[in-house]
Order: sequence, then structure tokens, then C-alpha cells
Amino acid sequence: MMLKAHQKIIVQAALIGVLISTYDVLLHSLLVFLHIAFEWFELGLEELIEHVFHATRRQSQIVVFYLILAGIAFALYRLWRAAPRFYSYLQGRKAIYIAAISRYWQEGSLVEKAKLVTVCSAGFAGICFWVFT
Repeated sequence: MMLKAHQKIIVQAALIGVLISTYDVLLHSLLVFLHIAFEWFELGLEELIEHVFHATRRQSQIVVFYLILAGIAFALYRLWRAAPRFYSYLQGRKAIYIAAISRYWQEGSLVEKAKLVTVCSAGFAGICFWVFT
């Protein structure tokens, strides 16, 4: 059965409402799932090292710890190497965005400027009300 346009909007609004009202539960569930997946990966790696190298539990835990530490260090190194390019990219996007906003402001009529200021002020007040109450 095909939904009509207003029915699709109602369904989408209901789904967005559910996501907004349960974002903390969803985020917590995602983090718990990621933690359990990491623990299973770590356990599997420990068992593999124990079996292949005939190591004790303590030895395999030490090896896995240093492997994870090396992986984190490598990821941080890659992040450190990519940060300047990402920063320059953001600066370029910022300049383009500011130019587009100023061009839009200059081309708009007085009524459009009043509408824009009103909508932005109401949106900011709504966000402040939602966050701080």
C-alpha cells in the first residue's frame, strides 16, 4: 500500500520523535554493543596467541595489551598527520560558507532579512529552552 504524502510526513515525524526521545538509550546501547564486541575481539586474540605460541594466559594478555597500545598509537599518529590537511580544508569551507552567507544577506530584501533574523532567533531560543530546561 502506498502512503500518501501527509502520511509519510507523519510517519517520519513520529520516527524522529522516537529517536529524539530515546537518543540516550540508543547511544548507551550502541556503546555497550561496541564494548562487548571489543571484549570478544580481545578474548579471541588472546586465545589465538595462547594456542599458536603455547603461551600462558598472562603472557597472551600482555601481548594483546601491547598490540592494542600499538594500534592506538598508530591511529593517533595517522590522525596527527591528517590534522593539518583537515584544518586547511575546514578553513577553505569556512571562507566559502561566509562568502555565501554575506552574498545571500546582500541580495535579500528587507522583508527577507527580517524573516531570517526572526527564524534564527526563534530557533536559537527554542534550542536554549530545550537544552537548559
